[in-house]
Amino acid sequence: VSTQSTGFCGRLFRKSIATSRGLVSSTQHQSRKRRALMYMPGDDLRKITKAASLDLDLAVLDCEDAVAVNRKAVARDTICSALQSLDFGRTERGVRTNSVSSGLLEDDLKSILLNSVKPDIVMIPKLDSVEEAQFLNSVISQCCSEPFPVIFQTESAIGLINLPKIIKSLVDSSHVIPVAIVFGSDDYVSDIRGSRDIDAVVYARQKVVTYSRAHNIQPIDRVYIEYKDLEGLKSESEKGFGFGFAGKQCIHPTQIPVIQSAFSPSNEQLEYARELIRSFEENQVAGKGAFTFRGKMIDRPTLLQAKNVVDMFNE
Repeated sequence: VSTQSTGFCGRLFRKSIATSRGLVSSTQHQSRKRRALMYMPGDDLRKITKAASLDLDLAVLDCEDAVAVNRKAVARDTICSALQSLDFGRTERGVRTNSVSSGLLEDDLKSILLNSVKPDIVMIPKLDSVEEAQFLNSVISQCCSEPFPVIFQTESAIGLINLPKIIKSLVDSSHVIPVAIVFGSDDYVSDIRGSRDIDAVVYARQKVVTYSRAHNIQPIDRVYIEYKDLEGLKSESEKGFGFGFAGKQCIHPTQIPVIQSAFSPSNEQLEYARELIRSFEENQVAGKGAFTFRGKMIDRPTLLQAKNVVDMFNE
C-alpha cells in the first residue's frame, strides 16, 4: 500500500504507520468499544480508584466541569498520580481537559501528556472552530512525537455548524487521531435556549452521527441525568443505538451495565444477522439479487446492516 495515497484513507494509513512504533494503530483506536463513557472528578482519588475496578469501556478522569476552578492544579496532579499507580484492567483510560477557550487547555495537556504514564486518550470539550482544532494539534505536537488519539465534544450551535470543517482539520492534522465525537446536549440546549427534551436535540444528534460515521469516527450520545431511572435509561440507550450512536455518556456506576447492554447486539439480533448473511450467500449462488427472508424483502443494504451487527459482536 502506498503511503502517498490521497484522501481520508491515505491520511489514516499514514497515521497508522506513525503510531505503530509506540501506540496501537488508528484503526484499532477507532474500532475500540466505547459503549459506556463515565466521568469522575479528577481531584477525587477515591472515585478514580473505584472507577478502575468497574467493568467499564471508558473511564474519563475530568479536569473540566466536575472540578472547581480553584482545584484544577490538584486535579492534574491527582490524575497523573492515578495513571501511574492504578491498574484499570480492560478499561480505556481517558482524561478530559478544559476547553481551548478556557485558557487552561495547554497546561492540562502538558501536565497529562508529559506525565511518565500517559492516558490512552484525551477528551477536548467545546471544540468550536478550525482555529481551536489547529491550536489543539499544535499543543499535542509539543508533547508527543507521534499522533495521539483524541475525543472531542460538540456542545454549541456554532460547534455543530463548524463540525465538518473541524473534523477535516483534525483528520488532516499531524498529531491528532480523532476517534470519537461526544454530543454535549446540556451545553448545546443552553446555547440554543432550548429544552432538554429529546425532541429538541434530534437534529443535532443526527448531525453528530452522520458526520462522525462519514469519517469512521464514533459518535457518543448524551448523558441521561435521571440516574435512578434505569428503565428510562434503557429506552433512551436503545433508541440511541438505533440512531447510529456507538455509545453513551454516563454519570453513575449503575448506568454502566444498562448502557453497555443496550449498545451491544442481543443474542436474537446476532442469530438473525448470521442467518440472514447465510441466506444471502445461498441466494447469490442461485443468482438472486433480492430475496425474501422471514417475511421481509432483502437486498445488499440489508446485508450490510446484518454485517454491522456481526462486526459489533466480534469487536
